[in-house]
Amino acid sequence: MKRRRRAASDSRDRGSVAVEFALLLPVLLLLIFGIIDFGRAINTQITLTQADREGARLAALGYSTSAVTTRAQSAATGLSPVTVTVTSSCPAGAGVGVDAVVTTSYTFSFVTPVGAFAAMFGTASFGSTLALTATGEMPCETLSASSPALCCGCGATSAARSPCWSGC
Repeated sequence: MKRRRRAASDSRDRGSVAVEFALLLPVLLLLIFGIIDFGRAINTQITLTQADREGARLAALGYSTSAVTTRAQSAATGLSPVTVTVTSSCPAGAGVGVDAVVTTSYTFSFVTPVGAFAAMFGTASFGSTLALTATGEMPCETLSASSPALCCGCGATSAARSPCWSGC
């Protein structure tokens, strides 16, 4: 006579899958939400860094603080408001060793509850928002009219803030 195997869904095992799912669901959701917000935060930081480079480049060429601020804010696409601080700008005829320094900052807001959850176990400064900053530094490229520089390899000269390619 053949013995019958018990069914996998024996009365003693009923409900164990639901309990296991209920225990693992918060961990799974925390992982997914963390991936989403971490990706958004990295994208925001990269955008800030790019905006900072744009601003530092204009400051290195000797543009005004308002022009640098406007360019850096417009380069931070999708982020508003971005705070731009021009720490050091380049005056006309700035020599070697002088750098233009621009700092951009943005308050990042989490879209998932990961920030609030992390604040319960982390530091008090980590909550529903996160302050992101980027600093760019570029050597000054302003030239005085009395000492024009050769550019483009074609022998044309340029003065402060005029692009080299215009003379070639």
